Amino acid sequence: MGSTSLHSYFDCGGYKSVHWKCGKRYCGECIEDAIQAGSSPLSTSKCTKNSGSYAQIDRGPEHLVQVNYLNEIVRGVPNATFILTFRNMTNWYK
Repeated sequence: MGSTSLHSYFDCGGYKSVHWKCGKRYCGECIEDAIQAGSSPLSTSKCTKNSGSYAQIDRGPEHLVQVNYLNEIVRGVPNATFILTFRNMTNWYK
């Protein structure tokens, strides 16, 4: 299961789910901006308002917000549940 399938699953279940884009920006940019401003990672903003699921928050393999700011995200959202999605890399790369 990849992030698109995860997003569809939560969306179908009635959760407001976003998949890497929060409005016109990357969700990861919004989360990173909030952390750097000293706010909670998912503080209310135009980007992250009322989302119940973030299916993907990176901005590509070179900018992994969920890895670079994991401690801040866990501290800021202590009751969050993280799901590690993975793919068979050989099949995915084709």
